[in-house]
Amino acid sequence: MTNSQRQRILFIDDIPSFCEEIVSTLRAEELDAQSMLSPLEAIAQIIRGEFDLVITTLVIAELGGFEIIRRIRGAGCRVPIIMITGFGTDQSAIEAARLGVADYLTKPVEKTELVARVRRILADHAPREPQRPKSLARMISGDSQMSAIFEKVKTIAPSDSRVLILGETGCGKQLLAHAIHQQSRRAQEPYIEVNCAAIPASLLESELFGHEEGAFTGASKKRIGRFESAGKGTIFLDEIGELSFELQSKLLHVLDSGKFTRVGGGNDMYSQARLVSATNRDLLKEVEAGRFRSDLYYRLNVISIELPPLRDRPGDIGILAQHFINQFAPEGKQPPTFTPSAVEALRQYHWPGNVRELQNFAEQLAVLHQTPRIEVTDLPAHVLKRNAKPALAPKDMASERLPFREARDQFERDYLLKAIQDAGGNMAEGARLAGMDRGQFYRLAKRHGLTSSSE
Repeated sequence: MTNSQRQRILFIDDIPSFCEEIVSTLRAEELDAQSMLSPLEAIAQIIRGEFDLVITTLVIAELGGFEIIRRIRGAGCRVPIIMITGFGTDQSAIEAARLGVADYLTKPVEKTELVARVRRILADHAPREPQRPKSLARMISGDSQMSAIFEKVKTIAPSDSRVLILGETGCGKQLLAHAIHQQSRRAQEPYIEVNCAAIPASLLESELFGHEEGAFTGASKKRIGRFESAGKGTIFLDEIGELSFELQSKLLHVLDSGKFTRVGGGNDMYSQARLVSATNRDLLKEVEAGRFRSDLYYRLNVISIELPPLRDRPGDIGILAQHFINQFAPEGKQPPTFTPSAVEALRQYHWPGNVRELQNFAEQLAVLHQTPRIEVTDLPAHVLKRNAKPALAPKDMASERLPFREARDQFERDYLLKAIQDAGGNMAEGARLAGMDRGQFYRLAKRHGLTSSSE
């Protein structure tokens, strides 16, 4: 481990000679240790995540050891803590265990014993290399569903087959279409995007196929259409379910023969572009309803990829939120990071706008947030709202046939998370709101993964 990676240790006590003794002992073993005489100053630095291990004595004039621990834990900080006391009793040992102390030593402290326990705890809590999210062009994800989609894209991209991308608005269909182009043999050729829902139906034919001068009122000069501009590259038709029936017929002709003509023109043009399309509609239902041509649907749907909504890949929420924060942080400003409880709150939100909504939310935070950490209390009210992600009612649980234990665990987790959110991430306050013993509340929260310090 390099110096920049060395784990930092803080010792808290109000007796300078004892501080010097402990710090000297640890430094003699090449451990990065320092001491502080003021618990209040120490707590502020600990909560900011500046230390990897805290050692505190029980009796300190300014603030007792147990209260130090309560304040650290109450702020949601999960740094491991060793307590040293000259007044060891069964009761104090029990209280230390309830507060989540990693180890408990009584004076006089044997130097070799202290070093051994410190090394063991540091090893147990050493930062582990997180699993790196996978990337594809401008897309990143740590989700297994998305990983499978990335692999599928790498397989199909070199072909000339048409691809139909399905998924809700804002889930990343545009990015995936561009990734298909970038992974293909056409990557050096043009990539042309057309949003079929954003262009009036009366102008869309001209947009796609171009027009000749004088073809209609206002056509003062010849226009090159998107199919012609795409050349041998890729043309991406987004929201293709919005095409009128007449345009569907003309697109079908292009796919069948490769031929098209400019509006008002008589000469056949030939398209050599690969077509990738996308829609948030269920095209099969549109076919059944008579609003979409079945023959066009089957020509578009040679290979289909369905992108899951963000709510179905909660592991990506923290990854993407931090990615967008880093991306949008103003130049010269250190991007803030999310606390574990804030990430958990984001995961509980339904994200109806999918990745696009998360991106806009993160951009706002990146610009406006002024502190290094983003806490639960910094999140917008609509994200924290109780009904943002509806909980399963008893009737819903029954319809899903959840086993009793799973239903109980789900209720416990939702209840604890709501208490933590209402308490602004303060675990001690969350326990008070829930009317529970702090130790019991913390143990339950830990069991449900609501106290983890790593995401």
